[in-house]
Amino acid sequence: MLGNIVELFRSVLGSKRGSDHKYSTEKLNNRNSTMSSSQQTVCQTEFRPSELGFGAGALSGTYDKIESHWPTEACREALRGGINVFDTSPYYGASELVLGDALEAVRDEYPRSSYYIQTKVGRYGYTTKDFDYSSERVVRSVFESMRRLRTDYLDLVLCHDVEFVDFNDVVGPGGALEGLFKLKAEGKIKYVGCSAYPLPVMLKIAEHQQAKGQPLDVILSYCHYTLQNTKLAEYTPKFRAAGVRYVTSASPLAMALFRDAGPPDWHPAHAQLRDAAKQAALFAKENGLNISELASMFAFTGRDIFNLNTTYIGLENKEDVKKALAAWKRVKAREQNKEKPTETETKVLDKIRELLAPYKDYSWQSPTAKELA
Repeated sequence: MLGNIVELFRSVLGSKRGSDHKYSTEKLNNRNSTMSSSQQTVCQTEFRPSELGFGAGALSGTYDKIESHWPTEACREALRGGINVFDTSPYYGASELVLGDALEAVRDEYPRSSYYIQTKVGRYGYTTKDFDYSSERVVRSVFESMRRLRTDYLDLVLCHDVEFVDFNDVVGPGGALEGLFKLKAEGKIKYVGCSAYPLPVMLKIAEHQQAKGQPLDVILSYCHYTLQNTKLAEYTPKFRAAGVRYVTSASPLAMALFRDAGPPDWHPAHAQLRDAAKQAALFAKENGLNISELASMFAFTGRDIFNLNTTYIGLENKEDVKKALAAWKRVKAREQNKEKPTETETKVLDKIRELLAPYKDYSWQSPTAKELA
């Protein structure tokens, strides 16, 4: 559908595309801390996220030790830079508590109405035995999350990792979606959706919900719009046809597959793909480029290519936020023909294409063998 990843990347980042972007670079830059509260208010009748979303799972300390001042500084920098949506989950350790405290600390400057919060329900541990998709538990989970996040409503709530449970646990009587749509009707949450790694699993749920007259509002895919896998672009029209209003993406680095240090030992990709990613990162570094930055920039082409609503990136501190915003702004500048990729960048992307070509659109198993209880 989209051709090879480098041709796509080069066509988007090296030439001007459409001029009707809902979130231009100028608009993002104009949304800053000098605005009044009324100007900061996000749309309350429609989900209008910034193209770059704040992945708050990184605040849990799972990946790195988090200094106490980082979360507040990161959230303030994000809001100042125009980021208006935060993603978290009870599964992400202390993420909800940390995020809630950080947003409370900046509330005088950025009130609750100036951003969206997305969290999840159903997954509370590593293996399948740690899932509870009953309506009763889901409703209780939402209220627990609201307390941790210091808010009396949630904008988006997703069934977390739906591939880990039986289909009927998601869509059937007494299941997770029943509980979430009940809370939506009561005004406690605004948008209901699902997250998963396997795209066919989410599409089956979306089509089922459309057939019963209760379509999903949003889906969150991860690792499926990256330098190695662009299947989300193929599936997005199918989700839209199934009544899904908002399509979002996370983990543009493919769960740390694309970083200078190479993928972590626990990464579910097979050894050959992990090795190819290591080689790609090394080649980029040898040519003065950073594989993580290239991967992030590629992910931001989703709005232009297939109307992706937002891309969540894990952010730990103020410097992470600045780097992510800088990468986003470079992509927008290239879409507006204000900047072109260098010859070195083109050469590096060609080599990345060559290294990853044998594994194009490969998806690893989910749940993994270790996650199956």
